[in-house]
Order: sequence, then C-alpha cells, then structure tokens
Amino acid sequence: MKKSLLMGMALVSFLSFTACNKKQAASSDSAQKVVRINFQTGTLCAAPVHVAMKMGLFEEELAAIGQKAEYVQVVEGGATLAEMIASGKVDAGYGLYATQMQAIENGLPISYTSGIHVGCTKYYVRADSNIYSAKDLRGAKIGVPGLADSSVMNLKRKLMDEGIGVTAENNEVEFLAYASADLAIALNNGAVDVIGAHDPIATKGERAYNFRKILDTGIDEKFVNEYCCQQFVTHKLLRENPEGAAAVTRALQKASAFVEAEPRLAAQLQIENNLVAGDLDFNAELLEELNFIPSRSLGKKTFDKAARQLQEAGILKSSTDIEKFIAQSYIELFGVPDGYTYDKETKTYKEINGERTSFSL
Repeated sequence: MKKSLLMGMALVSFLSFTACNKKQAASSDSAQKVVRINFQTGTLCAAPVHVAMKMGLFEEELAAIGQKAEYVQVVEGGATLAEMIASGKVDAGYGLYATQMQAIENGLPISYTSGIHVGCTKYYVRADSNIYSAKDLRGAKIGVPGLADSSVMNLKRKLMDEGIGVTAENNEVEFLAYASADLAIALNNGAVDVIGAHDPIATKGERAYNFRKILDTGIDEKFVNEYCCQQFVTHKLLRENPEGAAAVTRALQKASAFVEAEPRLAAQLQIENNLVAGDLDFNAELLEELNFIPSRSLGKKTFDKAARQLQEAGILKSSTDIEKFIAQSYIELFGVPDGYTYDKETKTYKEINGERTSFSL
C-alpha cells in the first residue's frame, strides 16, 4: 500500500509539473514579442520598407526567432516619426538619417544599424539662372522641405567644401522652409533661387518646369558613396530584444537588395498596394537611378563623416563628444551581415561581409 501510495503521489507530482510547464509555455506564446515597424505612403524611396512588408521579409526573419511584426504608419499631419519614437509607438524604421541627427543629439533614443540607399536628393535652379553649381550659391535663397531636413545638412556640408559660410557667425546663404509640394512653385515664381527636394517631387518639378539640376547626391563625388536613408532601431528594442532588432535589419537589407535588382517589380508592388501613386514607367525609372545596395559599414562611414562636418558647421554642439556620439548612434548588431545582394534569376539572397570603401562588390 505504501508503494502504491508513493507511486500515486509521484504521478500527481509529474502531472502537476507537466500542467505547470504547459501553462508556462502557453503564457510564453501569448506574450510573443512584437516589433513595431514604421512605414509611410507616398514616398518612392521607401520601396525597401514596402517590399519587406508586402513580400513577407519582416515576418520571415522575425518568425524564425519566434517573433512577429506590426506596422505603424506615419501619417502626414499627424504625429511625427520622432514623436512616435519618443512615445514608444515605434521600435524600428527607416528614413533620412541626417534629418534626425540633431534630434539624436538632443536625446531621441535611436541608433542606426545599416545604410539602405543612396541618392534621392537633388537641387535645382530655373533655366535662366546664373547659378551653375554649389560654388555659385553665395548669397542665394534656398527653398527646402524643412530647416532640419537632410537637404539642408547635405548642402551645408557641400558649401563648406566650397568655402561658403554656413555657420551662425558666417552665414552666406539663406534657407527657407516650404511644403514639399510647393517647392517647385516657389522656384518657378522666383521666391527662391534654388530648391533642394527629394524624389519623386524633385524630378517631377524638373520636368514640369524645365528646371536645371546643379547638384545630385546620387552622382556627386562627395555623396556618391554616402547613404541618405538608413535603418534605425530604438534603444528600448536594443535593450529588451536585440534579436528582433537584428531580424528587422536583415529583412530591410534583403528588401533593399531586391529593389536594386528588380526596380520595376518594386515600383509595381508600391502602386498595386496603394503605397505610392504615379506612373509605373516613371516610378521604375527613378528607382533604377537610385542605388539600393545595402551596407552597414558604408552606412556608418556616412554617419561618421556627416557628424564630424556638421559639428564643424555648428549644427551639432561643440560640447558634444563626437566619438561617443558616433559610437552610440551607429551600432553593429550580432547576426547582421554587412549587406546582401539579390539574384533575380535564382531568386536568392547572398550575404556580403567585410568593410567596404565603395559600392563595388
């Protein structure tokens, strides 16, 4: 009887332990980690985010580590991306890195993890203008989408190279903010001498008004190996879920490589899913012009060069420890390659590793 009683007690203990484990597993499943990824519509060069969403790349990378993706839209006229990050509504995303540099210095809790694409910012004058390059911009009025926009940061860096003052103590140009849709009208009406704009608005304005291009970050010697748009993750995600941060970075790198190889398919995906309006031929042409070869190493080099020059220009504070700022603002995640390429014949991705000095693969 004692033996039977002991065996019965052991069985009860085993069943209780098994039930407890099942409850814990169920609890763990219900608390599956979610990474909230920002996206916006109407932006052609956001093609990698759109591709990663609609082709399931975010879901695939996150599912492999037992996690899932949610998408948070940045709506024009609503909360800004910085506000959504600060309020904890976004964990990861993608955008113009230079636009956020001052915000990062002031405490915006994000770090960049990979460069995604090069060259979507262009600068124009009217056809009858006597301005032919950045060297001629001393005394010019320059229309831009915002005073903290990357179009301002890039041009200030270029003007510094040309010996034109851009600091508070010696400012030889004037930047004026306009809504993106109004930039071409402002230039055509003579309210400004130059505009800096991002595609597709830039090229649409050029063709509609016969503007003359004086600077293109996609082909200019200074910017041709520098990214304009980069992947970021929040510090909260890095602390609590570094595996998720790595997964979304890999997914966006793959999506970028896909856009590089298949610009027309990417443009078609954007139009069919109502993510970007426009003509397929026009959109595909612009995507094909842009460089969508992802690179973590070149992304960091871009950030490093820009940060140092913008501190020299007085845009970043002189008191900021620039080495620490760069180290904290651009990180290397475990499990993330330098980038990927996509073979459209075999429909496969190949990892690219090692430091890169240019986009030659």
